Amino acid sequence: MENAINGIIENFEDNIKSVYRLMNFDEEVVVFCIERLEKVDSFLKKHRMDNHTSCSVKQILNQLKKIKKHESLADRYSIMLNQCVVLLVSYFASAIHDIFSIGLTYKIKKGREVKILDKDGVKLGTKELYELYFESFNTIGDLIANKKQMSFQDTQSIADAFNDYLDYKPIKDKNVNNIILALACRHAFVHSSGIVNKKTINQISNAKPRDIKKKLNENDKIQFEPDEIKQIGKSMLAYVNGLAKGVTDKLNI
Repeated sequence: MENAINGIIENFEDNIKSVYRLMNFDEEVVVFCIERLEKVDSFLKKHRMDNHTSCSVKQILNQLKKIKKHESLADRYSIMLNQCVVLLVSYFASAIHDIFSIGLTYKIKKGREVKILDKDGVKLGTKELYELYFESFNTIGDLIANKKQMSFQDTQSIADAFNDYLDYKPIKDKNVNNIILALACRHAFVHSSGIVNKKTINQISNAKPRDIKKKLNENDKIQFEPDEIKQIGKSMLAYVNGLAKGVTDKLNI
């Protein structure tokens, strides 16, 4: 199980890095084009073709360098930055789901009691769970999470699930507050075109202190900056690492 959890963390780290690369996509494209055009320009000069109007790349090269210097494409890529937050939330929820699933499966397989209410309100213990799901017992944690329709895009729901099923309650700190802010903004991007509404304000009302977007008012248009996105990724990774350690310690893995 320890190897599986380490694999989840490593995969989450890779996903965070992929979001950071996406965040700098416009910069990478401009740099790539400049480098290639400079090589073409050098080739043309070497063969004394640079003065020929049909072969000149100087004008295009100068324009690209201006774009890089003045970041004139920044506004066009601003929506991509916000979508980076949406993507981080999805990766975060997936990592939490996987840690919960593996931890619960391990706990049940070790014969430790887990009480779960079925649809009729009947409590099912470890023995009954094994009898019900023996064909897919290695993924029983995932089955339970799905059947109970657990949400891992809400820090309170995450804390309740891990406390109720794995006897571990995550601590609430500044990293959690940063994550709450990201989750609330993700909801605003998906459901209200990135505009802060009353639901957003309610979601973040107790998310203090935090490092990002310390002041948000109703009807504000949400726009994230690269440094804020990196802080979200840092907070999420710290939370996932803490959750993984808390579960493994609690289960004596």
